[in-house]
Amino acid sequence: MVNGGFFGNISNTIQLMKSCIKVLKKDRELILFPIMAAIFVVILLGLIYSTGSIDFSATNEEQQSIFPIAILIFGANFIIVFFNSALISAALERLRGGDPNISSGLSHAFKHVHHIFFWSIIVTIMGLIFAAIKANGRNRGGFGGIMTQIFASFLEAGWAMMTFFVVPIIVSENMSPISAIKRSSSLFKQTWGNQVAANFGFGIFQIIAVLISLGIGWFFGLINGTFGIAIGLLCATASISIIYTLEGIYKAALYEHALGEKPLEFEEQDLRTAYRANSAMA
Repeated sequence: MVNGGFFGNISNTIQLMKSCIKVLKKDRELILFPIMAAIFVVILLGLIYSTGSIDFSATNEEQQSIFPIAILIFGANFIIVFFNSALISAALERLRGGDPNISSGLSHAFKHVHHIFFWSIIVTIMGLIFAAIKANGRNRGGFGGIMTQIFASFLEAGWAMMTFFVVPIIVSENMSPISAIKRSSSLFKQTWGNQVAANFGFGIFQIIAVLISLGIGWFFGLINGTFGIAIGLLCATASISIIYTLEGIYKAALYEHALGEKPLEFEEQDLRTAYRANSAMA
């Protein structure tokens, strides 16, 4: 029986996370992919900061040059997409009966780096467009401004859902980003239900993890402020990395399910609760 409503989605997410944890227990090294992504993004920020091309102290958006900001956003997007591609490649290998490791995941991502590069450009352009629309709404103010921001948020959410499977398609089917978008849209229309699974549930768990990490940091901060901040950041990084890894495994499993396959370690019923067929919505 499919659980419905908000709490039903949370229940479904917990079941799916249990299956994801089974995969992660077999391949604990997968958690290193989001950690490596975070490290390289921090390095990129440091390099950009050292050049002085972006004034991080500026309070007015008009004081900033759009070009270095776009380069920074693209660089961060490329790093995140690349390591996400490596993670999903490794997850797909495990779900198909293989025995992945860090090397195999990175190697597979490198094979598709040209598609990853152009997909990162598209992600950056779309992100800047959504940000520009929202900024326009904030500048306008009033009811019209609020509606503009809501409109942009709906567009952004729709774009995220229609491109949900782009990365798995790129690394599994070796399609170009444009073809992958079309393919992702097709798979999404075929197999979605009330929401793209309890995907939002992962976001909720991330928020909970951050709040718990802040609480732990605050507790140790009572002893020593610097030590508390360090412990809080360490806990937040570890917990978010674990959840991000589980989400990558989850996306790989949903992709396999959309293709009509039964991913190992996952129960078919759990995946069906993630999204219903269109016929169930008629």
